[in-house]
Parts: sequence; C-alpha cells; structure tokens
Amino acid sequence: MNISNLIKSAFAVLIFTIIYSCNTMESDHYTPEREAAIISDYIKSLVAGGHDVDTTQTGMFYVIRKEGEGEYAQAGDSIGMIYEGFFPESGYVFDSSDFWYENGVWKFIYLSNELIAGFDEAISYLNKGAEGTFLIPSDLAYGSTGNFNRTIPPYSPLVFNIKLVDIYDQNDN
Repeated sequence: MNISNLIKSAFAVLIFTIIYSCNTMESDHYTPEREAAIISDYIKSLVAGGHDVDTTQTGMFYVIRKEGEGEYAQAGDSIGMIYEGFFPESGYVFDSSDFWYENGVWKFIYLSNELIAGFDEAISYLNKGAEGTFLIPSDLAYGSTGNFNRTIPPYSPLVFNIKLVDIYDQNDN
C-alpha cells in the first residue's frame, strides 16, 4: 500500500469515527428525561434567585423581570424587540438580536414570521418596555429532531431573554 492510499484510509477511518461518535452521542445524550432534568434545574435556579416562575397552559415557564406599559402585542402589530437565546444547561448563547441588527433591535410584524411556537407565545406576554425570561420546552421549539442545521440538539429546552422595545405605528417598520 502506498503512502497516498494509507493517508486516504486513515482519513476515512477518522471521518467514520467522528460521524459514529456524533450519532452515538446524540442518541445517548439527548432524551426527554435529560430535558426534564434541565428544565427542573433551571426553574430551581430561578426560584433560588428570588424569581416567581409562572407557567402557561402550553407548558412554557416564564418570569416577567420588568413590567411594561400599555397594550400587549397583538397579531399584526409592528414591534421592535431585543432578544438573546441560550441553553439553560450551559448558558451558551446560540442567537441574539445583537448578532443580526445594528442597534440590536429586531423590527417585524408580530405573527407574520415563522418562529417557534414558544417564542411567539412569549411575545404575547409582553407590552411596551416589558422584559421577561422564557424557558421554552422542546415541544414548543425544535422537538425531538432539533433544528435543520443541528445548532439546536433534539429535546433541547431553550431560554430567551426578551425585551419588547416598542409597538410601532405600521408606517414605522
């Protein structure tokens, strides 16, 4: 066997090992039981921090950190928000409006975009100036499959800190 074939074979074995390890890790590591434990631990940490954790009818957990004023966001409203999404277990930030928008404020028409169900529901609990932390179980996010590019693993609960900056006149968006 020449050196070129030896390198190709070693590379193929390395790739197979990496793929096998990733698949094994996913099936062993990401389970509904693990998700339930993460949710329980995160809720305990919020309560230990002095927060009153509420639960929605769909099973999302939330804390309103700052009350806002006026009407709550309604379908079709033009809104501006600042958000940060992270994993409750590690604190790793996987998304933030600061990543995408110059001033960190995402402006859009509420319920006109395809967002995860938990995120849409979270916005419904906010009025102008309100800030909240929302723990979204996987069944209101990316479920048992995770998301399309594997940034969000299966059975991953997500936490979003959201501030509803404003509800704008339709012409301001």
